[in-house]
Amino acid sequence: MPDPLREKRVELILQQLEELPTLPAVAMRVLAATASDDTSAKEVVELISSDPSLTTRILQLLHRADAGARSDITSVDRAVVLLGFEAVRCMTLAVSVFQTLGQGARKKSVHFNRDEFWKHAVATACCAELLAEQLGSAARESGITTSDAFVCGLLHDLGKVALDTALPKSFDRVVEATDLLRGNIADLERSIIGLDHMVVGKRMAERWGLPVSLRECIWLHGQTPAALPANIKSPKLVNLITLSDMLVREQHLGYSGNYTFNLSRAGLIESVGLTAEAVDDVMQHLVAHIEPRASALGLGQISTDELYLHALTQANKELGRMTMQMTAKNKRLTVRSRYFDALSQFQSELRADAQPQAVLAALGQTAIKVLDVTSAAVFSAIPGQGFAEVLLFDHQGDVFQHSVIECPKPLPNISGSDGPVLAAGAELEWLLANVSPRLASNQRYWVNLEADGQCIGGVVWGAAVGESQRLSNQVEELSALAMGWGLTLRTAQIREESRALSEQLAEANRQLQSAQEEIQRGKTIICVGEMAKGAAHEMNNPLAVISGRSQLLASQLTDPKQKHAAKQIFEQSHRLSEIITELMDFAQPVPPQVVEMDLAELVEQALHEAKLLADPADRSIEVTIADVPPVIVDQKQVTAALTEVISNAIQATDPAKGHVTIHTAYDSYSGRVVMSINDNGCGMDEETLKRAFDPFFSSKPAGRRRGMGLAKTLRWIEASGGSIRLESRVGLGTRTMILLSAAPVSARREEMPEVVEG
Repeated sequence: MPDPLREKRVELILQQLEELPTLPAVAMRVLAATASDDTSAKEVVELISSDPSLTTRILQLLHRADAGARSDITSVDRAVVLLGFEAVRCMTLAVSVFQTLGQGARKKSVHFNRDEFWKHAVATACCAELLAEQLGSAARESGITTSDAFVCGLLHDLGKVALDTALPKSFDRVVEATDLLRGNIADLERSIIGLDHMVVGKRMAERWGLPVSLRECIWLHGQTPAALPANIKSPKLVNLITLSDMLVREQHLGYSGNYTFNLSRAGLIESVGLTAEAVDDVMQHLVAHIEPRASALGLGQISTDELYLHALTQANKELGRMTMQMTAKNKRLTVRSRYFDALSQFQSELRADAQPQAVLAALGQTAIKVLDVTSAAVFSAIPGQGFAEVLLFDHQGDVFQHSVIECPKPLPNISGSDGPVLAAGAELEWLLANVSPRLASNQRYWVNLEADGQCIGGVVWGAAVGESQRLSNQVEELSALAMGWGLTLRTAQIREESRALSEQLAEANRQLQSAQEEIQRGKTIICVGEMAKGAAHEMNNPLAVISGRSQLLASQLTDPKQKHAAKQIFEQSHRLSEIITELMDFAQPVPPQVVEMDLAELVEQALHEAKLLADPADRSIEVTIADVPPVIVDQKQVTAALTEVISNAIQATDPAKGHVTIHTAYDSYSGRVVMSINDNGCGMDEETLKRAFDPFFSSKPAGRRRGMGLAKTLRWIEASGGSIRLESRVGLGTRTMILLSAAPVSARREEMPEVVEG
């Protein structure tokens, strides 16, 4: 959901951009004229020549010592003839924008150095121009000229200087935070201002009516080739500017505000169509091309004497202040160095997918170092959970205690007006009661880590009275560090919440599926019960008549064949009556009468009855009864269930090579007795295994049993509070796992497990 307040703030910022200066009138007319097919060279020359300053700058910018014919360009009309409208138009645009928003257009910022910014812009422009020359005909086929590449490189960061002009204070804070955190200035722009320089530059380019390809480079540079929109006009030119910007940043030419290198250098080179050797050749000649272009734009024109005089004047002005602040500055540099090292350590010890505990470990180590304390506690409290993870660190930054403590929900968020160091009070009583004895001194202080206006963690330590004053000269560094700590911790918390939600969703889906299966099985049982009731009601009387008449008929007939046929009618009617009774028993079983039973006795009785139903022949039957407590079951029903399972195992195995094992064990955690019945028989395929407990289902051919054995077994086991599970593979046999509720154990048998061979 978009934030209405943020959207309104962004609109106000964009309105401020409307108040920025526009391009000179001459430049606008030149751009319009060179874009028209009906314009003559003479008209373009006259327009440019009407502004002597513009004419001089364009001719200087067109000069290149290694450009062959360009060194002979001494007038605008010759430039138009030799280089064409496109080159002259690009140079006009470059000069005009630089004059409008150049390094002297506004008083210098505290942190944003426009001289260094434009040096980066000119270096990127020269790099893009040289790379375009390396492309040769491939560049022309893609509609890329060296002039296009130069101008796009020069103006790719137009949005930064626009932000510095329209929002100087906010942008200065962005630059300061960027230099401290060594990140990408665009991320801080979005965080502090609400939008980045790419969007601002795009809006400026649209307002000035700059070419579409230039707008795309301003807006989309810095993105991977795969992330570019499919419908843009010049994707290769955008990739060329992105590559040039990265190469210039690698050489530390000027200031860009981007300290990150997330893009693949090789991938960008490939997307442009160059080779690594060609790029290396460009980098060897780049600096030599920057100086004349910078001079043409007004950078670096001060003579040596003027530079010395300016430096001497500034030195005289600063001498008194520098003398008085020298000691303080040295101390400040030491403090900042310590914070920088701590921040570097904190970042280097974390993986991209670090969990909150790992973040706390890195956070605690850097906190011990930067705060210069002998012990500290750091905690993470994910909003809404009601508990906090706490780590205690010694003077070496090693964890000596890790615990989880209940905490208020939500945690109170307290901010200090004089800095991030707060005196710990009632808001941390839940934590101090647990960690205070392990901290030094008798006073407690902490740094609150917050996100979205809510406390998500903190650093707590012990010190003497006056700790806030001791750290008062480190407020800016500590505040920025705390911001980085909080951002990293919250990111890890969100990742942890996401992982937990994913697991909960998977578990909910599993439970839903089980519930759906249980509901479906319940519906099946209800249907069977209703069918059985209807069958019993509608069929019992006719069956009684058929049975009685067929029995009477059999006693009166003398013909052997007819007598046999009458007996068959009687037998089948009796069989049908048994089926109806069996269905009724399944649909409405007798309520279980649970008692405490010895498992060995149940197994012995079930094994005996199973052998009567299925001849074991030469099969090997092994029974191992471990030291397990009695079970709470309905003796008759569970015995019948065990008999069915054992009988199935015997029938599934080969009469001569069959092997059946029955093992028992006790799980004290769940309080259940586990019985495993294994056979090395034919096994079941996936479809048979899936439907094994369905009423009336059987994988056997015609003449099979009625398919109610395992269905009744499941009903009987569950009626006694147990559960049953099958595992089977075709040709490898079947394992049946039966879990039964154990009686409270008062004493355990100490004898060894008994093994019975059958």
